[in-house]
Amino acid sequence: MQGWTSRELEKRIRRLLRSLDVQPPLSVPDLCTALARHRGRHIELRAFPLRADGPLGAWLETPQADVIVFQRETTAHHQDHIVLHELGHILADHPGPPGGVVWEALLPGLGADAIRRVLLRCSYGTEEEQEAELVATIVGEWAAILDHVTPAVQSDDLSVRRVQSALGDHAGWL
Repeated sequence: MQGWTSRELEKRIRRLLRSLDVQPPLSVPDLCTALARHRGRHIELRAFPLRADGPLGAWLETPQADVIVFQRETTAHHQDHIVLHELGHILADHPGPPGGVVWEALLPGLGADAIRRVLLRCSYGTEEEQEAELVATIVGEWAAILDHVTPAVQSDDLSVRRVQSALGDHAGWL
């Protein structure tokens, strides 16, 4: 784990979001697609009815892809936050717990030996959990701000978006 200060982490996330060219309004699946393209690894999102007394999400790093499992039995807004939290673990390069966890029942077709890292967490007591939650909060807050200050019509033309960005309000991602 990197051990970022809150300010360093915020600057790093802002730089990354700018480099991904993610445009408001925020779509978590679009953010995942852009991040996957940037990292050269597919990110697969899977909604699943997780147990109420367990974690609400998990990130599984396999040789083929990053798989984010999130609670299906909650609101769309909460699902987005869960996914953003798991992306926080990816962005901070957090290691998984030692030892194997059997996931075949949860994720059919994904053998336990194919899983290199599993991040399953239920509390925010560790530095890693606090860091991942901070990433989710930062991205969520910036998205909320940008959704209110960005013109509703965004151009598909990158040159036009750059001009809009240069002349527009610099709250949020910048």
